[in-house]
Amino acid sequence: MRSLPLAWRVTIVATFALSLTFIVWKSASPNSDWMADHLAEFLGSVASAVALAFIAYAANIQARQARSQELLNALELARSDLGALARNIAVTGRLVVDARKDGAQGKLSEYQRAYESGDRAAFAQVIMDPGRITAALSGLDGKKLRHQTTRYIRLFDSLLVLTRERDLERVLFRLPFGRAYCVLKVAMDDDKGGRLAAHLAYAAELDD
Repeated sequence: MRSLPLAWRVTIVATFALSLTFIVWKSASPNSDWMADHLAEFLGSVASAVALAFIAYAANIQARQARSQELLNALELARSDLGALARNIAVTGRLVVDARKDGAQGKLSEYQRAYESGDRAAFAQVIMDPGRITAALSGLDGKKLRHQTTRYIRLFDSLLVLTRERDLERVLFRLPFGRAYCVLKVAMDDDKGGRLAAHLAYAAELDD
């Protein structure tokens, strides 16, 4: 019972409560009528309705699992392209470098090794600050970066179409590729209503 969503739990409890109240009321009524003489049939009808509700819920769960698997398959197919685009964005925007301006060693080679070893999301993890992307877009390589960013957003948009519901969308946004998408959309001033910015703020609170 606790595994059911709150709305389903409330509906089932309310149905049983109303049915029980009705049965008690009819049982206590001094006047006999058809419903009072057929309380068992009425109770059976209520039980059947609840059973049908559970069947509908189970079917909904199965459909959601199918959508989740479809989304995972699509993400796996897009992983290589998203990873390559994230790498280009991180390098072009100088989010990760070989050597810093102060002469200190950068982490580009470290991320590159992780990327080449199979971690396609390595560079997506450095795309975390919309402000840095916005600043890089106005730099010397701004046009090139904008093109790469637009391609990344369009590819990820094709995955979002498969979510069809906010819960799956939120799961996708928690992944490195999803978080990078949110950052890029905010940096490109393409976040109507500030929904993605709010998600980034919430994710930052969880990280802390």
